[in-house]
Amino acid sequence: DARGEGQPENSDVLMLCRINLENKTLRVLNLNRDLYLEIPGFGADKITRAFDFGQAAQNGSFKAGSELLKATIEHNFGVTADSTVMTTFGGFEAIINAFNGVTVVNPYDVSDTQYPTEDYGVKSIDYPAGEQELSGEQALEFCRTRHQDGDPGRVMRQQIVLRALLDEANTNLDADGLWDLVKANRKKVLTDLGPSKQLAYTLAVPDFSNDNIEFGNLLDYMYADTAPNGAWIYSGMWDQIPAFVEGFLDGSIDVPQDIVAS
Repeated sequence: DARGEGQPENSDVLMLCRINLENKTLRVLNLNRDLYLEIPGFGADKITRAFDFGQAAQNGSFKAGSELLKATIEHNFGVTADSTVMTTFGGFEAIINAFNGVTVVNPYDVSDTQYPTEDYGVKSIDYPAGEQELSGEQALEFCRTRHQDGDPGRVMRQQIVLRALLDEANTNLDADGLWDLVKANRKKVLTDLGPSKQLAYTLAVPDFSNDNIEFGNLLDYMYADTAPNGAWIYSGMWDQIPAFVEGFLDGSIDVPQDIVAS
């Protein structure tokens, strides 16, 4: 969530992923942005602030923000993150548009009369139940809105869009076409993945299907709380979270693939 020079760059959505190219599996754990934890060198705060603290301390350096976020994940979850991939709201829209939009099946009507705009105002949005063809702008709204059904609903819609995007990629593009798309949209993404790994992951996309992708979350290991400064937070059950995270990522712990909210 980067809104201009000098403004905070909070991580609106955080997903911790483990990719197994040999077995063609992907496991994705949502890390709620309001989870309160220890950010090395900066003290206790929401995980959403980790990237911003790092980049702001080094004059807006993506590398510095990425390194602090990875250090925060290792310090709290006991998992070493190898690489970071980041995009902005505008980058997300551009990626969806590069696929000529995305078709999703919305499980229930979603309305929001207080959806935030870039100029810090609000507007009304409405997405009926059923099949929806979404542009980049609409997909961002669909993924961000949470006033009706909270964070579980938002995470569920993010998963719907990502699954649909994989289907779009595998239906309409081959590996070479995907690599052309990646190269054409490189400026929409910041990453510390080297070119060879970017190529390897891109060329592997046709080998992945939604049957081999698992999504997880920490909802059973968090509870609503208040920070010392009065801010609303999620506190974590830290005696259980690291073991769950490692177990989910290595496949020894299974959870329902999708969050269902109503």
